[in-house]
Amino acid sequence: MRFNLLVLFVLLSQYGWAQKSWKTFASEKGAFSADFPGEPQVTSVNRPTPEGIEVKINIHMVTAESVVAYVIYNEFPTGLNILDDSLYLREVARETIAKLNLDTSSIKPITFDGFPGRTFSSKVKDGLTEMKIILRTNRAYIVAGFFPNKRKADLAKFMNSFKFLPYKKPAWYTHESKDYSFKADFPSEPVLDDSEDGSSMLVYYGNDVNSGNNYSLAIEEYSKYDYFESDSAILEQRANAYRLGDDSVLLERDVMIDGRPAKELIMQQGKNHFQLRVLTFSRGLTGYTLFTFLPAGEIQGETANHFFQSFKFVGKPTVDLLTDKTDLLFKDIASKDTAIWKKAADAFGDYDFKDKDVDAIQGLIKQSYSDDREEDSRKAIMFGALGKLHSEKSIAFIEKIFPALTFNPALEYAALHVLSEIDTRQSLTLLSKLLVKHKALSEMNYNVFFSPYQLDSANQKFFLLSTIKLLSREEYKSGLYILSENLLDNKTLPITELAAYKKIILQDFDKQSQVYFQDSTHQDLYYLCEILGYEPQGAKEIATLQKLTKGYNEYLSVTAVTTLFRLKQNPDEKQVELLAKNLSSRTNFFSELVDKSLEQKFPKQYANQDSLVIGEFNDYLSGEYDDAAQFSIKIVHKTQRDYNGEKRKFYVVSFYDHYDEVNYLGICGPYASDKLYAWGDLTNSDFTIDTGKDYDTYLTNYLSGLEE
Repeated sequence: MRFNLLVLFVLLSQYGWAQKSWKTFASEKGAFSADFPGEPQVTSVNRPTPEGIEVKINIHMVTAESVVAYVIYNEFPTGLNILDDSLYLREVARETIAKLNLDTSSIKPITFDGFPGRTFSSKVKDGLTEMKIILRTNRAYIVAGFFPNKRKADLAKFMNSFKFLPYKKPAWYTHESKDYSFKADFPSEPVLDDSEDGSSMLVYYGNDVNSGNNYSLAIEEYSKYDYFESDSAILEQRANAYRLGDDSVLLERDVMIDGRPAKELIMQQGKNHFQLRVLTFSRGLTGYTLFTFLPAGEIQGETANHFFQSFKFVGKPTVDLLTDKTDLLFKDIASKDTAIWKKAADAFGDYDFKDKDVDAIQGLIKQSYSDDREEDSRKAIMFGALGKLHSEKSIAFIEKIFPALTFNPALEYAALHVLSEIDTRQSLTLLSKLLVKHKALSEMNYNVFFSPYQLDSANQKFFLLSTIKLLSREEYKSGLYILSENLLDNKTLPITELAAYKKIILQDFDKQSQVYFQDSTHQDLYYLCEILGYEPQGAKEIATLQKLTKGYNEYLSVTAVTTLFRLKQNPDEKQVELLAKNLSSRTNFFSELVDKSLEQKFPKQYANQDSLVIGEFNDYLSGEYDDAAQFSIKIVHKTQRDYNGEKRKFYVVSFYDHYDEVNYLGICGPYASDKLYAWGDLTNSDFTIDTGKDYDTYLTNYLSGLEE
């Protein structure tokens, strides 16, 4: 699908002709009007983008008596949508102004008639120039003028006269497809895009030539093995594919489309000015989604409603998604026809089998297949399905069949995973026994067997003590160290339980530290540092920890510093100061110290809520953008508010987004006044532009919105 292409305007050479009187020019096709200092010449050119897309540029220009005034707008090919306001406007503004050899630093964001834009003005040789770039959903306009110094008022007259006109209503085209059993109205003859790189989805795009907006229909073919228990389950899955988070959904409702249940959603598209409207449903083995991107004032307007209400089914489906496909899957996955069993295998692992199917799946596993020696064999997929059922009946089955799997360690791994999934004392006892016999594979993830997030907390210590003897096996080390550290941290496991393995632990710590110092690979070092902190260490280990505090990885440096404090050692003061000073490590450092009841070790200069708020919001932005270094954060307001029946402190912060070249607002909190916090439950940003005032009102509205 052609969604995210960036298409830049190309400034055009000037034309020479003389005009004298002002003319009000209105373009029905371009849906704008402006007062020009003469009759504008109207031309169009096609220009290719770097991606090879032809974009039509429509030019309306007057040049006369050292005056240049023009309005340009584009027409994108059908199916191309601008999905990032800020990115598009930033690049267009920089590119356009750079072509005039002018300074781009004075570009400012604007809102024009509800649409986002950028503006620029400058004194140049012998005159004044001003430019507005406005993005009207999927059509961009440049309004620009150059006038002599003495005609400053005329420049303002031209620039201020520009306004948008209502779009002309589209001419509708009814498209019918017998292949996909539908007919629907599009604002132009739709273009079919089926180049989705092997995906089962294809898209019909219809472009409204009067507005540049696209109205689209995506079609997805389900597998013959797909099964849902109800229409509501189908709709929930389909709607989840379009939900962008709870706070993005503006409207969600159940509707009927030609006799079939459907889900309609309207969603805010991040910081963009437009919204996404979706109508999704299915019939037979075909899923349908109508969608469009429009501003709030048009998203439920006449044109959009016509498109969404025009859809009708043609013909009748022969298969549905509500018929149980279990027997069909069992039959096809055992087929000798490679094409058949491979399609069944693709569906088998995700199918929602029931407890009644355990015996049948075990029966399939007992059979021999042509791909049994392959790492990703269908039998491994069957084991995966068996594990999801968590049936204790599978324990005895695994114990009996395991000796027959030695020819393929990948199958052994799959069988072991079933025992891990069952997660009972009996299954874990067998798992610990079979891990000894298993020929471990370096490419497999054995951490999952030991994960404290997977194992029932009641079984974790039992399983660790049953398997700690495997610490000498390289493939099992990471999982054992992760589980050990977790049990030590929650005081379930005394450090004395690991006494017999201290030599291995110290050897691994030394070995992995040396590797880290060479190439920054840290594997289990975080967990090893934590484990070392539970009992006194020798001079060699202390020296290594001191060196780790100055390593490349800040998270590991924080852990090493905290471990030294736990061991009543003094890490380098400058390094401690640096970890507190750096926004990327400040809140993590504080949190680690608090977790170990060592918060008094946090440098006093940064041990205040204001400082932690800046670090916390930096962490938030890092999660949002993966590059918080591009943002300058400052506190602009702080206050006490009643929250959940108690007085809590809230902050409003302003951050400069170097990508969008604008200041946005966010909030941090809530915090009690009697202690310091590394993180507030409501810390977030709705990317409201910072206007420099009414911060308290902004906070009130933000919190009120959460209550709604």
